[in-house]
Amino acid sequence: MEKLTASVILGVYNEEENIERFIKAILSQTYLPREIVIVDDGSTDKTAEIVKKYANGNQVLKYIYQENRGPAAARNNAWRNANADVCIFTDGDCVPRNNWIEEIIKPFCDVRIAAVGGRYETINKNKILARFIGYEIDYRYRKVEKEITAHGTYNLAVRKKVLEEIGGFDEKYKRPSGEDWDITYKISEKYKIIFTRSAIVGHNHPEEFWPYLKNQFFRGFDRIRVYRDHPEKMKGDNYTPSIIKFQIAGSLALIFSLIFIYPFFYFSYLLPLAIFIFLFATAFIPFKYLFKRDPTVALYSIPVQICRNFSWLFGALFGFFNIIY
Repeated sequence: MEKLTASVILGVYNEEENIERFIKAILSQTYLPREIVIVDDGSTDKTAEIVKKYANGNQVLKYIYQENRGPAAARNNAWRNANADVCIFTDGDCVPRNNWIEEIIKPFCDVRIAAVGGRYETINKNKILARFIGYEIDYRYRKVEKEITAHGTYNLAVRKKVLEEIGGFDEKYKRPSGEDWDITYKISEKYKIIFTRSAIVGHNHPEEFWPYLKNQFFRGFDRIRVYRDHPEKMKGDNYTPSIIKFQIAGSLALIFSLIFIYPFFYFSYLLPLAIFIFLFATAFIPFKYLFKRDPTVALYSIPVQICRNFSWLFGALFGFFNIIY
């Protein structure tokens, strides 16, 4: 089989702290890409200055500027300006291992494969929240074997002809949240997406609790739009555990029971207590997996998961009413 060509695709916004590290990681790959296409989505920091420093005299690196339109639009602009068989997407704050491209391109020797997803490793392991996020991602993918239906664009390779067929990313997703699920759902409806554990990018996961909950709020918000566009996926996918739907419903029921039932009925405290016990108990589902890796993270995960359920709930509620009105 003829050797496939690859373009590394990146949409960036204010990545001056990370972009140089990323470029160096790509230029040191064991399997060099035909090109690196970086679309600057209206950055206001020194991102452009840093990228242009590497682009000058480097025919591999292509820099494109656009007014701020969101990550979906930036990625579309990038892959449409790419000239390769396979477009490999990641993020500017990721640090690929030096064999990343080599590993993520391997499954494409099978012509039936349309896309390949790889995995994360946590860089900032000194932060407990970051460790929890990393271990939870590993937990969700622990039993995933080969074919998948959804994956994030932090580590995703797609044949360019498939991107052309489906029209790329839906640009109504303005935040980095639902656009990757939307595009992989579209791809998996027609073609195979394969998961490979050997294609790895490092990432600094969130370190602060409240910004993390805010981020999860918007994930809940955008997931409603994704489910509106792909109602058949409401029953679940390879990454999203089915228990999450019940946890979100339980969080809503707990609020309802505290406001409308508990104050007015004798012994009605039993209902919110039972719901809280359910939320508490289900937060222990990944506990054994987490405890083997880091007992402190396992204990920390319980309140984080319970609080996150409410972030998802409020995000979903706002997303629902946003679509209606």
